[in-house]
Amino acid sequence: MRNAILFVVKQLLIFSLVFAFQPMLSAGSEAWAAKPKQTGPETQAKKPAQPAMSFILVRSADCTDDCPEWISAEGLITQATPGRLKKFLKTLGDKKVPIVFHSEGGEVNAAYAMGRMIRKGGFETAVGGTRLEGCPLTDMRCKASIARKGPSTGRSYSGGAYCVSACPLALAGGTSRVASQWAYIGVHQFTTIYSKVTVSYRIEYRMVNGRKQEVSRQEIGRKNAGQSKSTKLGKQAEAVLSAYLTEMGVSQDLIERILSASPETLRLLPSVEAMKLGLLTDMLASNESPGIPLCRADDPASARCHRHADAPAAEPATPAAQPVADAPVASGG
Repeated sequence: MRNAILFVVKQLLIFSLVFAFQPMLSAGSEAWAAKPKQTGPETQAKKPAQPAMSFILVRSADCTDDCPEWISAEGLITQATPGRLKKFLKTLGDKKVPIVFHSEGGEVNAAYAMGRMIRKGGFETAVGGTRLEGCPLTDMRCKASIARKGPSTGRSYSGGAYCVSACPLALAGGTSRVASQWAYIGVHQFTTIYSKVTVSYRIEYRMVNGRKQEVSRQEIGRKNAGQSKSTKLGKQAEAVLSAYLTEMGVSQDLIERILSASPETLRLLPSVEAMKLGLLTDMLASNESPGIPLCRADDPASARCHRHADAPAAEPATPAAQPVADAPVASGG
């Protein structure tokens, strides 16, 4: 019988792993404060990205009794945003108020999570901005006007408001989804970021009958080894997107719109087109503000809501075809 020759060999093994981070969409926020210009990135200075999305409960300043309330959701969608939204919604208890988005987009998987949370909670969504009482135009949600307890007071607006890039995916979660013809909705291709990480291990072996057998493996360090980006929508990512749109009741034709614009540009979706795609369920009239809830069948005529259930929606005029608009590239997108 041959005796096994046993000894321990310590060897440092280094190899690289490639992790695929979730797709991220972005577009310059300040470009949507006014009608987007058909200028390329080479002639338009890059703008800083929005800060991370935050949520504020707001009550309309235009009334004294039974005033509409809404959740102002403004900023960039990050990995942490779904958790912040979940925490914020818990503070509302059973209250159901519309969520009004004003966002340049952000991370796609986070937008999916938000959309599902919104649908499960039974919340309506809208595209619009919010200006709190006492805030200047340069800082319309200034900290000084945010109430410590209860709702802050303010007004919502449509003109110049935007929900672009990954934002429409979160918007799609609403049980009803509205915007006016003065707000901007836009989509573009996903950007997938691949990060290379070098992982170092300390591995212990033993020799048995001349053969090396691994005894233990311990990670001793990691080091970034660069990044690469791709705008190609892979089969798996497309399948996930397709399943999400089906879940939310949005047409698969939205995928074609997404693929039609590079990450540096936006495919603008007029309200009429967004309704045909199922991304919107209604269009706000000129005298209606984002944040007012959908009228129910038993609401009185004096109720502050949009589109009484028994009243047919006005047929909006079809605007001229919207070209693809160039947008500045935001950092991290």
